[in-house]
Amino acid sequence: DLDSKELDASKTRGYLFGGHVANYMRYMMEEDEDKYKSHFSRYIKEGVEPDHIEAMYKDAHAKIRADPSHKPAEPKPDMKTKRWNRSKMSLKQRKDRVKQKKA
Repeated sequence: DLDSKELDASKTRGYLFGGHVANYMRYMMEEDEDKYKSHFSRYIKEGVEPDHIEAMYKDAHAKIRADPSHKPAEPKPDMKTKRWNRSKMSLKQRKDRVKQKKA
């Protein structure tokens, strides 16, 4: 609570274990099914339901405690980086380009 400046352990635990996400999922299921499907499509694809979120977070926390070292994800082999600006041209390429424009 902000006014009394005391920590509410059960509320904090709820946030740490995804209770707010589960509540939002339940709310969206009741209110707007299409919006629920768009917001939580990855959860649906993985078969995660609101009742299983806490278990999912507990499992993640246990795995982190078992091995806290960071393991960077391996890049996808067929991934091509986007380039928004043109790569630099050599002097010869620039001169050829000017010749083509003049012709």
